[in-house]
Formats: sequence, C-alpha cells, structure tokens
Amino acid sequence: MPTSATGTSSNAAQPVRAGHLASGFTLLEVLVVIVIIGIITSMAVVSVHVLGGDHEMDQEAQRLSAVLNQAREDATLQGQDVGLRVDARGYDFLRYDTRNERWVLVTDDPLLRERTLPDGLVASLRLESRDVKLAARSGGDNTATATALSPQVVVQASGDLVPFEIVLRRDGTVEERRIAGTADGTIAVHKGDERATG
Repeated sequence: MPTSATGTSSNAAQPVRAGHLASGFTLLEVLVVIVIIGIITSMAVVSVHVLGGDHEMDQEAQRLSAVLNQAREDATLQGQDVGLRVDARGYDFLRYDTRNERWVLVTDDPLLRERTLPDGLVASLRLESRDVKLAARSGGDNTATATALSPQVVVQASGDLVPFEIVLRRDGTVEERRIAGTADGTIAVHKGDERATG
C-alpha cells in the first residue's frame, strides 16, 4: 500500500499508460535549439572571416614587394638608381637622372607607376629603426615640385638598398603587413610582428 506525506493512502496506484506520458521534444524546444545553432554558426562564419586574414592587405603587400624586387633588378640591369616615395595613402617611384643630378618621377613604366592604396589601408615607413613622418599626397601635379622630389627608399644600381620597413595597416584593426628590405637587397613580407631573421 502506498504512503503519502500525511500517512497511508487508500487509493490504489493507477498504472501509467505509455500513450499519456510524452517522451520527446515540443515544437518550441526544437525551434529554440535551431535558433541557437543558427546564431552559433553565423558567429563562427563571421569570426572566420574576421580572423582569417585580410586578403586585400596581403595582396597589396605582395604587390609592393614584387614591384620593389623588379625595380631592384631593373636598377641593376640599367645601372640607374631607383627610388621609392611613400605616403600614407600610396607610393610612387623615381629614377635618378645623372645628367641633371636630380630625381625624376617615373611616368613611362607601367610597373613603376604611381599607386594608391585601397580605402581603409594606411602605410607607414621606418628607416633605420626610426619612424618617418610621411608627407601628404600631392594633388597629382608633380612637375611643379620636380626640383623637390626625393625618395625615402633608394635602390642602388648595385642592387643594394637602404634598409626599410613599410607597414600596411587596416583602419580600425590591429592587423598589419610589413614589407622589409635589408641592405643586401632582400625584400620580404611579414605578417604582424613577424621579423626577418638573419
């Protein structure tokens, strides 16, 4: 005989039928689980995109590295110094005119043409472990300032260059790419705080 909290009970225990006791999930529970899975999945997709790297920054860093390597080879083959001028929003190349003893903007070579960084990318420059204050980009009329043109990075006709580090950053993030050149002419791209060894 069953007992209750107040004593014994005279009611006989009724058998439980399998049809009355639900042993599954309600529609509401299933929908809540689906919504939670959807939220977690969308967060994972967003974080993979954000943490997966900045492909545009990688592309710009690789492009600058490749152009600098080609400029170094051209300087060696032609026996003429080539200079790189960098500002926060882009870069261009100069050649040293030995006849007039001045730097001249390269306008006849599509590889060494003036380039503007994509929106949101900003460049900074370090020479000999010191930050260089970059001038604002001119309005495009470089003939008026032809006598004042001077590069920050010089690739010598011997293939050697002034050691430098150009850092590309995305506005609003801490992600960066470093294009580093050493005195022996080696140019490499590094992510974040990676440094060249040797």
